[in-house]
Amino acid sequence: MLDLLTIALEAHSDERNHHRRYEVSVGRDLLDHWVVTVRYGRVGAPLRELRFGSPDVESAHAVVHDRLRRRLSAPRRIGCGYGVRLFSAAPGMPLRAWIPAEVLNTLIMS
Repeated sequence: MLDLLTIALEAHSDERNHHRRYEVSVGRDLLDHWVVTVRYGRVGAPLRELRFGSPDVESAHAVVHDRLRRRLSAPRRIGCGYGVRLFSAAPGMPLRAWIPAEVLNTLIMS
C-alpha cells in the first residue's frame, strides 16, 4: 500500500507521564480500495495498529475525520494536547476533504 496521506501526532506531559503517539495514514490497496491505517501507543514503545478498508471514499473520510477530531479533545481527557510531528501528502491529494477544517486550523496551522 502506498501512503497518500500521513499525519503523526504526539502528546507529551512530563508531570502526568503522558507521552503518546497517534498516526493516521491513507492509501489505496491492490484492488484500488481505500485503506486507513491507525497506529497509536506510547512514544518509544511498539505501536498498536488498526486498519480500515472500504471501496468508497466517503467511508474512509469518515474514519479519518472521526479519529482526528477525537485527538482535539485530548487536553480535556488526558491533560495535554497533541501536536503535529509528521505530515506528508502526495501531490494533488485534496487535504480539505480528508482532514476536518478544525483539525487543520488547530493542529497544522498553529
